[in-house]
Order: sequence, then structure tokens, then C-alpha cells
Amino acid sequence: MAELLTVKEVEKICKVKQGRAYRLMKEINDEMKEKGYLVIRGRVNSSFLYEKLGLGGNDV
Repeated sequence: MAELLTVKEVEKICKVKQGRAYRLMKEINDEMKEKGYLVIRGRVNSSFLYEKLGLGGNDV
């Protein structure tokens, strides 16, 4: 099961401020919605985040 990340975790992973983290999360969640996935506002699927960032694994 994929882990859902919070904005604080996205900030840490991406080394960005909160506003940018929320924009990244929104972009990824919008893309997931288009593909037919259910999304939770304020959370982002870790697998999709790493894929979108071009990171191979979940090594943080």
C-alpha cells in the first residue's frame, strides 16, 4: 500500500517552502484525478511524487 505524505514531508523531501509544496501536491493530485484515482486533499501519494520528481525509490 502506498504511503500518503503530508505537506511537511513534501517540504522536507523537495527542500521547498510550504506554498511550493502545496502547489506540487495539487498538481500531482489533479493528475491522479484525471487518471481516475481518488485523492485526499492535503495528502499526496508518495509513489506518484517520487515518479513525478524522477526519483527512483522512496529513499529519503
